[in-house]
Amino acid sequence: MWRPHWITKGRTITSNKSSRMLVLAVLATLSAVISVTSFRIANANEGVIEVLSISVSSEFPDGIRFKAQIQSDNDIDSIAVRFRIGQETRGSYEYLDFEQAELVDAELFWRTNTSARYIPPGTIITFNLEIEDSEGNRLDTERQEFIYFDARFEWEEVEEGPVAVAFHGPVKTRATIILDSIIETLDTMGPILGADITIPIRVTMYNNVKEMLEALPPGSSTIRRELITEGQAFTNLGTLLVLGGGTGAKGTASHEVTHILTHRAGDSVLGNVPSWLDEGLAEFGNIDPGFSYDIALEFALATGRLLPITSMPVLPGDPEDVIIFYGQARSIVKFMVAAYGPAMMRELMATMKTGKNDNAAIQDVYGLTRVELENQWRETIGAPDYLPPSRDRLLPTPVPRAQVQLFTLTPQAGSQVVASIETTPTPTPEPTAIPEPTATPEPAPESVPTATPEAPVVARVDVPGAPTPEPAVVSAGPQLDESPPPAGSCNAPQYADARLRDLTMPAFLVGLIGLGLRRRRR
Repeated sequence: MWRPHWITKGRTITSNKSSRMLVLAVLATLSAVISVTSFRIANANEGVIEVLSISVSSEFPDGIRFKAQIQSDNDIDSIAVRFRIGQETRGSYEYLDFEQAELVDAELFWRTNTSARYIPPGTIITFNLEIEDSEGNRLDTERQEFIYFDARFEWEEVEEGPVAVAFHGPVKTRATIILDSIIETLDTMGPILGADITIPIRVTMYNNVKEMLEALPPGSSTIRRELITEGQAFTNLGTLLVLGGGTGAKGTASHEVTHILTHRAGDSVLGNVPSWLDEGLAEFGNIDPGFSYDIALEFALATGRLLPITSMPVLPGDPEDVIIFYGQARSIVKFMVAAYGPAMMRELMATMKTGKNDNAAIQDVYGLTRVELENQWRETIGAPDYLPPSRDRLLPTPVPRAQVQLFTLTPQAGSQVVASIETTPTPTPEPTAIPEPTATPEPAPESVPTATPEAPVVARVDVPGAPTPEPAVVSAGPQLDESPPPAGSCNAPQYADARLRDLTMPAFLVGLIGLGLRRRRR
């Protein structure tokens, strides 16, 4: 029977179960290439299509290169690779490039260096080829597995059960500690969550921050410089990255692998486990927790800064609130397991897996709303009950709508049209042509300092019988002599000559009337 082969430098090792340990012993010389031996299919209905070789190589972080050499009695029409990344339910499908002939060398480079197509190192990729010739004959190769290693380093592995930890350099002891912490977490949290712990989990361990940064998904360089990521779980892939040189590497690995178990147990196509429950379970399952979250919880309790934890869909934005959030989340999950038992937590996960949100699932399993459950926990720690805001307080305040009136250029009885025009003060004052019934304007001084502007001139049209208001004044601020005149409130052009300035409004009205007559004649 045809069997895929793992190719290393200078030796070929069959990929059956019994030889896996030998593969691990020589992973230090692995060239990140998988290849297969010749495979041939021929019968009366399909003709002859022969696979001479298939190879897949890692060029992380840039991408994956697929190569194939195919021979047929007819011209090869198409070669496609169908592959599934990690434990995703949906796969990808791409065509290899080649020139049509009976013997072809085909190639495809699948890029992974963008946010949308990023694949973490250590992920298992399952693939097969679909080949078709010009006569319609078709061949689908058997599925194979390829591990997308970080091509910058030569890797070794330690493994136990479904977990494999890849490392490079003389740090096998550290990798074994990471492996043991993950196995212990699986044994503890698997039964509580009801998660399948037989599915493979791939872990890639880096020795320092610089190595880790290059392996993380593409993102902001500023964020990367200011934040240190000690671990990241890719829950839908079953892949985990860990900074082995960190002081809390053991706890980090335990925390992150619990996220993978929570995803398997509670996430559905309709929604995911909310952050407060997801992070609370991850810290509850942490076999090497720190004490900072406990201190943050005590601080929040003493200062009245407890968060409405079960009503928060995501983590808060304030760094201090984030630490409080984690402390509260771990404490409330601990209460749920202690007060109601692990079986109800397992039932809660199974209920959310059906697609119900957390509030509906909590009501079905515990017979309580989220807030009632939270208040039960608050009582155990001596905190006041959380009272959700009423719906009336959440509604926006209505704003009265502005009253729309007709626009007219003809003054109406009982109204007054005021046009305020700002001007640059002139050395020689000129009397205005508009009468002022209330007061006679005083003449401006002969010379005006540039730093003290005069009040703007106001052009006003009075309607008989209407009360006389004070002239509207719009301040333009200090002006320099060489600066252009400021724009007026009516957006009319400004003139330095006061005699022209006084004729501005009448000319403007006459122009509008003339424009209306011209349109009527047309």
